[in-house]
Amino acid sequence: MSNTQTYAGRIHIYSAPAALTQHIEWAINQHLNQVVKITWVAQPLLPGCLATELEYKSKLPVAAKIATALKSWHYIRCEIRQIDLRSLDATLYRITPDLGLHQASLVSNGDVVINENQLNQIINNSYSHKMLQSNLESALGNQWEIELEPYRLALASESLGPISKSG
Repeated sequence: MSNTQTYAGRIHIYSAPAALTQHIEWAINQHLNQVVKITWVAQPLLPGCLATELEYKSKLPVAAKIATALKSWHYIRCEIRQIDLRSLDATLYRITPDLGLHQASLVSNGDVVINENQLNQIINNSYSHKMLQSNLESALGNQWEIELEPYRLALASESLGPISKSG
């Protein structure tokens, strides 16, 4: 078996209650199959909540497993990006307490793409123009973007600091 890392990604946790940080670290380390030291900073928008970001490399695609683990704690706002270094296929997972989990495919510039099967399903399940618009916005993850953006901006204004790296 090769030691080549074939997947790379970045985990942004925009807000998580301080009481959950140990559990989050444990889940990330378990799925990365290595110990990653995570540095947390205060989330200015939510007193008592912390934020972090880290990059990872892995032999296996782990983003879906990490997203599933983080989604189980209702109070977390985060996103996980993963790229397959062989094919350059990329996936984005976004999680918010109110909206839950959103998964999308990405192109190289970071734009969300909707594939042919998804489009056909959206068209077939949209009985009005308004429903079509709503279904397309949902597939693109617009609501997740709207909810996460204030947390991104708050951290950017505070300068999140160094990124933890693994792999």
